[in-house]
Amino acid sequence: MFVREQHSDADETLLFLHGGNVAGWMWHDLAASLPDHHSLIPDLPGFAASNAEPWTNLAEVADAVAAIIRERAHGGRVHVVGLSLGAVVGTVLVARHPELAKSAMLTGAPLRGLGSMARAAGIVQVRWWGSRSYWRVMARAFRMPADSVEAFVETGLGIDRVSARRMLDQVYDGVAAAELDGLRRTRTPILMLAGEREPKVIRQAMTEVTSRAVNATARVAPGMHHAWSAEDPELFRRVLLHWLTSQQPAPELINPA
Repeated sequence: MFVREQHSDADETLLFLHGGNVAGWMWHDLAASLPDHHSLIPDLPGFAASNAEPWTNLAEVADAVAAIIRERAHGGRVHVVGLSLGAVVGTVLVARHPELAKSAMLTGAPLRGLGSMARAAGIVQVRWWGSRSYWRVMARAFRMPADSVEAFVETGLGIDRVSARRMLDQVYDGVAAAELDGLRRTRTPILMLAGEREPKVIRQAMTEVTSRAVNATARVAPGMHHAWSAEDPELFRRVLLHWLTSQQPAPELINPA
């Protein structure tokens, strides 16, 4: 798996896990703005520089990420940061390898899966992933900043569609309760997040973690949609820094309804 590294001389390591329509590049600017933290930013199997490596299943991908942590993280442990698909992988990672995570901040994780209509729409869209105009439309839908659009389009065009279909099927099915039950073993501080304007199913799924992990809490980013790290990168950075320094949710976040 390809991994980009930033600030290798810094002490603590952050692990950034990307969403399902993008790749590690979505985190590059944020990681660059955090010089006091060493960052590991993988392209997950099937995406960008790892597109020749097939996506297998969530457990195996989480185990592969765990191997990266053991080999490359300072002290063999990380603070996990993930969005969407990355938040799902991050959840499974903490459940399977709790000893590797100092903390986790995970946002937009559809841990209960998505309904039949969302599944049908998502699978149909895979057919259009070879179209540049499709990815430009999606960039507008995700409120991508102008300077990220080309990277988003090129990444989308390069996604391995067989891997993408396999990954989507797994995400739409949701994470099995037996897998999530591994969270009962962890004392890792976990912050589960969702944008206030995300679908209710995403916000409701946060309880899959908070009901199992004793040091997990949930909050909502006010006014934000799913890809709020791009929608309001400064807010995301503030929330992350507050979490890293205090292991507490930032005061500008709100309690779930």
